[in-house]
Amino acid sequence: MANDSVKTVAENATSGRVYGGVKAEERRAARRQQFLEAGLEIFGTEGFRAATVRKLCRQAKLTDRYFYESFDNLQTLLTEVYELHMGQIRQRIYDSVMDAPPGMSGRQLVERMLDAYFTALEDPRVARVCMVELEGISPEVEQLYHGYIMSFSDLILELARYVYPQWQLDDEEALMLGMSLVGAMRQAATHWLRSDYAIAKGTVVRAAVRLVMGLIENIAAEQASPHRGA
Repeated sequence: MANDSVKTVAENATSGRVYGGVKAEERRAARRQQFLEAGLEIFGTEGFRAATVRKLCRQAKLTDRYFYESFDNLQTLLTEVYELHMGQIRQRIYDSVMDAPPGMSGRQLVERMLDAYFTALEDPRVARVCMVELEGISPEVEQLYHGYIMSFSDLILELARYVYPQWQLDDEEALMLGMSLVGAMRQAATHWLRSDYAIAKGTVVRAAVRLVMGLIENIAAEQASPHRGA
């Protein structure tokens, strides 16, 4: 009978049956979310290189058995925390333009985008994970990191062409402009983090708007010139 009871418990755990009113799949998802939150806290305060599975488990209030249920290792957790928050930042930037009231000027839309970006990074844990912690960990992580830089460059160009449909830029120049802007915004955010947010967010956004609008106005002036391409 005892063996039968053990077998029944094991079958319930693997079959997705309801236990305590919650399905096994939902419990796994909840534990996974606890580790994602713990990862943001540990990686975003102590850093990836100081993290251990034991620390993550203590923060999540779960055992290492449950850690390995969802993640192969610490690097896997780090990249998933990174992707989660980079995805949220990307969505906030996109929504800042798509949800803007009608009739906004290009400058106002640029300010909305940049305010959304820096607002997301006001959480120092998010800023550290997204701006600092992935560098130099492994070739696989570097590839992921640079892939996200490319995706943000593509997002900037997509939104720029939405706001300024009259622009005529070839793909290679557009790529380099997008990458340059991503690099500038990333560096500004990293400095803001490392200075412990000593500069007011409004000042950071205003400086970034000046930079972006300077580029936009330069492109507009060149394309309006009758001597363009001469």
